[in-house]
Amino acid sequence: MSAYTGLAAAYDALTQDVDYAAWLDWYRRCFAAADGPVETVLDLACGTGTLTCLLAQAGYRVIGADASPDMLTQAMDKALSLALDPPPLLICQPMESLELSDPVDACVCSLDGLNYLDGPPALEAALRAVSAAVRPGGVFLFDLIPEEEFARRDGAVYVDEEEDTLCLWRADYDGAERQMTYGLDLFTLQPDGRWLREQEEHVERAWPEKLLRALLAECGFDEVRVFGADRTSPPSEADERLFFQCRRRAD
Repeated sequence: MSAYTGLAAAYDALTQDVDYAAWLDWYRRCFAAADGPVETVLDLACGTGTLTCLLAQAGYRVIGADASPDMLTQAMDKALSLALDPPPLLICQPMESLELSDPVDACVCSLDGLNYLDGPPALEAALRAVSAAVRPGGVFLFDLIPEEEFARRDGAVYVDEEEDTLCLWRADYDGAERQMTYGLDLFTLQPDGRWLREQEEHVERAWPEKLLRALLAECGFDEVRVFGADRTSPPSEADERLFFQCRRRAD
């Protein structure tokens, strides 16, 4: 079972509750306070491209990068339907081996993209790749699901249902390995009235803040700030998501 294959086509319908406007608003506020103008943005782990397109509509020149061809297909269809000018550049690259021809002014990674990295070496590789992709003084913004939230989800079953789609998630958290495994069953209604069942497995890891801060510093980032779910207050153990703001250190 692999991640984001069958789910790609149903992802937007199943995530209608995500407040993408709040992500965009936070990004724009951080860009406005950055060292130098932010004109080019890398949307890392861009998925189906909702934020990629919102950033482009807001006037930024955007590159959307994702490791899933199926998710990028959805992103391309979305960008074409909006007739964006200029359209975002979409590239299929894992974040651990990301390479851009020219540096960008800012990088964003939304909806726990960094949690999907498989172990500290992959996390370090991804942060080094982002550091190489962002100009000195540029901005790196991302969010994470903290360990406390993964522990609260252990054993839970989640149901997402639309008229022609049913998605069941089963959460299993291994605290010793700091690893969350989601088993996913996706049922989609076919034109002939039958239901197609597909299965995927999604694995995420919790990153201790101490480790993350150390790797960010090693990879060339400073001025690291961490916020709770409201993106303005210090984090607490009750927060389901943490938001990080940092700067690419000037050379």
